Parts: sequence; structure tokens; C-alpha cells
Amino acid sequence: MNRFDFSTAPYNALTPKQRNTLQAATDIVFFDDNATIITAQDSIEALYIVIKGMVKEIDANQEVLALYHPSDSFDTRALFEQSYRHSFVAVEQSLLYAIPKAIIRQLIEENSDFGAYFFANIADKLKNQADGRREHELAGLFTAKVRDAYRPYDKLHSGTINLIEAAKIMQHNKSKSLLIEHEGKIGLVTESLFRDVFIKNADTLNPFDAVHLWAKFDLISVDIQDFMFTALLKMMHHRIQRVVITKQAKPVGVLEQVDILAFLSNHSHLIAEKLEVATSLDELAEVALQMNHTIWALHSGGMQAKQLSQLMQVLNGRLFEKAWQMIAPDTIVQNSCLLVMGSEGRGEQVLKTDQDNALIVKDSIDIASVRPYADKLSATLERFGYPPCMGKIMVNNPAWCQPVSQFEQTISHWCNNPSPDNLMNLAIFMDARAISGDETLLDRLRGYLYQHLDSDVGMLMNFARAINQFDEDGRGFFMQILGQKKHKMDIKKMGTFPVVHGVRALSLQAKISEINTFERIARLAQLGLIEKQLSQDVSEALAYLMNTRLKNGLTALKHNQELTPNQIATEHLSTLERDLLKDALQVVKRFKNHVSSHFNLQYT
Repeated sequence: MNRFDFSTAPYNALTPKQRNTLQAATDIVFFDDNATIITAQDSIEALYIVIKGMVKEIDANQEVLALYHPSDSFDTRALFEQSYRHSFVAVEQSLLYAIPKAIIRQLIEENSDFGAYFFANIADKLKNQADGRREHELAGLFTAKVRDAYRPYDKLHSGTINLIEAAKIMQHNKSKSLLIEHEGKIGLVTESLFRDVFIKNADTLNPFDAVHLWAKFDLISVDIQDFMFTALLKMMHHRIQRVVITKQAKPVGVLEQVDILAFLSNHSHLIAEKLEVATSLDELAEVALQMNHTIWALHSGGMQAKQLSQLMQVLNGRLFEKAWQMIAPDTIVQNSCLLVMGSEGRGEQVLKTDQDNALIVKDSIDIASVRPYADKLSATLERFGYPPCMGKIMVNNPAWCQPVSQFEQTISHWCNNPSPDNLMNLAIFMDARAISGDETLLDRLRGYLYQHLDSDVGMLMNFARAINQFDEDGRGFFMQILGQKKHKMDIKKMGTFPVVHGVRALSLQAKISEINTFERIARLAQLGLIEKQLSQDVSEALAYLMNTRLKNGLTALKHNQELTPNQIATEHLSTLERDLLKDALQVVKRFKNHVSSHFNLQYT
């Protein structure tokens, strides 16, 4: 009977002979309550794996950095160093495997798969965990490639051919579109363009006019190697029916929405088309109710939270926009700017949570005439399944539905009176994204905010300090859950919020235009405000935390439980998931230290 469990990574990569070698060399050791297993700076003799009990890792300040449960190992980082960095203490009576360091090093040299686990940096480990679940999704909706469904063209036609010739070519090719080239530019002619041209210019149109006079040249394109997911997002974002496909920056064909629908006709969860053709609030409500099913189906197919959130950002944005246009008169819609904010604005929200929205209105519009429609929008979104915001950050709150000049005064108040509530309001506004109406109103407010910051450097420090608001006692998450019968953590407070807000603070100082946290991280790395390796680790850690949160939320929905995706029951995580969670939280801590140092928070 084997004493060692070889079912988990990386030990499942060992050959039978290597397993025998490891098992023969492994001892089982016992430690009583509060017994010290390893003291910092001890020489490294063994790798330990918990069989029973719990072990805590602590630093020189007695802060608990990690907890190790059955099947967890420690300290793999130390295998390539001379001494341990931290101390390890048994929280309760614990039984451990002790594998000699020499044996682990020998197996690493003999088995590259086994060794890769120990050499992988945090970003690689977190990314590989996500990638490992994708083998079955290659035929899925958002992992199918553009190359699998686009319509290739043998050649580009000259823009000098006349309208009749263009129509005949499209008829011959049984195509609804035609790519042309004129004076070095690529243009597109479509069936709908022919229809509109002939209807609007019936009296003056000459069928022998050159086709370039009527073609569209401001084209949206995607690469042939892109995912169809990317193409569909662009179509929905720009409200177009087709995109030009390029290969090495040269046009090679067109992909239409109908091509995607035909290729993916077996995917019942595709709701974009239903959303576009909806003509009433009742029809929109039906679409909204299907969204959780869509998320479940896509996640079951292997799609990760980062991709899902991008999709839901587009779908939710279009849903809110259509609802607002059905509710409010066109005069109000065109003279205002409807915003979504918070995680929805950043494109990092998957499941339906609280409404976070606002409405900026031109000064020329009577705000009293707007409020009834704003009230109806909030009620409608609640009907669609988006619950009211507990903090009342919604358009039915006069504080978030104001003329643009009054909004400027509100921003000044937030900056000049940096209370926790005001700073949080500023943070929420920073993530605003326009989804309907006049976007220049939002641009005006952003410009006003940046001008205000130029004369108030201290406000940035106050703003950034919020990264520490959930660990003011200095104990950290692992210390907080010690002694609890059931170990639960708030993954937002301990993980995602410090990353999102720290990135937000750096972005506010740098005045960058990106809103999505992943895009902000990439831009900050380009500017040298985050070291490249840290930026990669932070991005992968955030993606992992988002996936964990999504999985938790979907499980609650499946069992008709209260939706509390932020509350993670750590005892229900697998060994690998706990290991990756510890890695992710260590990255969060490193990033918080970086932000604290950048804004000198440690001295305030």
C-alpha cells in the first residue's frame, strides 16, 4: 500500500520508478499544537507536505502569510535557496510528509514536467491553471478562430468599376459585400449600401458612377488569427454587420454576423441577435433573464472570467442603452450621457450585481424634466435582474443625475473634502464608461478632474490609501480566519479591490485613458510605473481571483443560494486552488507594497 498520494500535481508526472524512489525516501513526522517546524534562516533539509492538521507561515513581524492544509506543500521556493525566508508553525496537531531536498532536486533533474512546476513563476502557474481547462473548448463559441468562418476574396476589385459592374460581381459570387481598392485605400460595398444609395438618390443616381464614390472606407478589421469572440465584440460595439479580415495587415476577406451564427448554430446561448432585434422593454427583459444561462453555458465550455466579463460588458451596455432609448425622449437621450461605473464600467463584471450608473445632462436641459425617466430606468433595470445599489449610486439618485456644471462642483467637493465616502465616489466615477448619448460630457468631466489634480498632489495620497482599508489591524486574511470553524474570505476585500484600486490610483496620477484594469496595468508597465514582471504577476493573479469569484457565484446560482460571490469558503477549494490562491494573495501583497512605496503611504 502506498503511503504517498501521487494523484496531485506535480507528483502525478513522476514515472513508476521515480515514485518508488520518492516514497522510499519520504518520512512521516508529527508536530504538536504551536510547535515550530521551521525557523527563519534554518538550513533547508526537506520539503514538507501536510497530511493532517494545519500549518501557518509567519514573517519576522509575526504576520501570518499563508495557511497550509492537507495536501499543501511548503516551502517549494526554498528548494533553490540556502535557507528558509520565513518560519512555519503547527496551528494544531499536524502530521507531515518530509521529503529530503536532495531527492526533490534529483527528480527535478530527471523529469522536466516535474521540474517545470517548481521553476514556474507565479504568473505562469496561474495562467497554466486556466489554460489547463481549455482542451475541450476549441470548437466553442469564443475560441473558434476567424479563419474558420470568414469569406475569402480572390482579389480586390478596383474602385473605378461602376455600380452595375459591382452589383454583377456580387451576384456572381453570391456575396452580400465587395472589397475594393482606390488610391491605396480599402473600401467596402454592401447590399444595404446599394439599397440606401438607390433610395436616397433615385432621381440623380447614375448607375455608371464609379463604385468608390459610394463605398465605405473607414473600415473595422480583425486579424485572421483572432477569435470570433473578438470579431463579434467589434461588430456589437460599432453596431455593424461585418468586419474586414486581414492577414499580415492585408485584407483577405469579410466576416459577417450571419457567418458567425451559421458556424455556431448549435450554440443556443447566443443572445446578441435577440438583443439587437428587441423592440420593447418586455423583449429586453426576456433577453436579460437569459444572461445567467449564457454565462453558465460559456463558463462550462471553458471560457474564463476575463473573456466573459468583456462579453457581458458589451451585452449589458447595449441592453442598458436600448432600455434608456425606449424610456426617454430622443431630446433627452441626445443631450445627456448615460454612464455605467465600477466593475461594469471597467468591463470586469460577469454576474448581475448592484446597479452603478449615472447621468450627465447638458446645462440647457431642465433637470426636473429628466428625473421621471431616470427613475423609470432604475426600476426597469431592477426588473431586468440588476438589484438597486445599496449606496444609491444610480440615476434615480439626484446626486448621480445632474447637469454637467453641477457635476463639476460635485467633483470639486470630492477632491477638496477627501472623506472615505467622497474618495470612494471619486473611485467609482473614475471607472465610468459612456454607453449612450453625448460622450463629450464625460470627456469634459474627466478633463476637469485632471486639472483639479494638478493643483492638489496630496489628494492622490489620500486616494491611494484606500488599498489598506480592509487590513488596518495589520493581521491580514490568514490571521483573520485562524480559529474559525469554517474558513471564509472576502475575495474582493483581500484580493481584487487592492489590485483594482491600486491600479486606479496609479492611473489617475498618470492621467491615462484606459478604464479596464488589465489595460491599465499594461499601460502603466509601458510607462515604467510598474515593473514588467510584477505587472504580469498582478494581471494573472487578478484573472485567477476573478475566475474563483465567478465559480463561487455560479455555484450559488446552481443551488439557488444567496448570491455572495465574494465570500469564498476556502475549505471547499482543491489543493491546487488553495495553492494558487496563496500565490495570488502574495502577489496582491507585493503590489500593495509597491503602491504604498510609490505614494509614500508608509510614512502617513
